[in-house]
Order: sequence, then structure tokens, then C-alpha cells
Amino acid sequence: EQWDVMFCVQGVAEMILRDLRAGMKTRTMRLWIDGDNHRSGNNVGVVIPPGVAHAIRVEGSEELIMVYGTSVSFHPEFEGRIASDVETAGLPVSWQRFLQ
Repeated sequence: EQWDVMFCVQGVAEMILRDLRAGMKTRTMRLWIDGDNHRSGNNVGVVIPPGVAHAIRVEGSEELIMVYGTSVSFHPEFEGRIASDVETAGLPVSWQRFLQ
């Protein structure tokens, strides 16, 4: 099971996390992450456990540079979408145009 770790070096990102883990209450979290070049309280690293779906959108016109690590080696056959309703699960209206 893969854990993901992310840290933004440059730019600003909007992230949505959707908890789909068995036995856990399904919930959605939306947050903004500032890159290290934008000093603020939003300079955070994000750790995502297995079973939590995530989407990232660049906010603004500045390129986003992030460090992205995983707990296991990359295997393309394991990548892809989680078979769920995450694409339609209460995403912000402003994201709808990106899903078409």
C-alpha cells in the first residue's frame, strides 16, 4: 500500500483529499498549499495514506514545482483512478470545467 508525501517548492496549489478508506467516515478536505517561495502559514508538507484519493490544481499562472515521494517503488500498472465516485464527489464548482 502506497503512502504519498508532497511538498511545494514553487507556486500555489489547491488540493482536494477524499477519504475512501474502509471503516472510516467518508469525508472531503480542500486546502491551499503555498510553495516555499511564498512564505506563509500554508507552507506545509502533505502526507497521504493509502485509500485517500487526491487531486491537485495549480492556482494562478505561476508554474508549480513540487517534490513528490512515495513509500514504494513506482509501478505503472498500479497507477490510475480509484474505482469510485471521487470525480463527482462534491468537488468545487470551479473545478467542473477541468473534468469535462
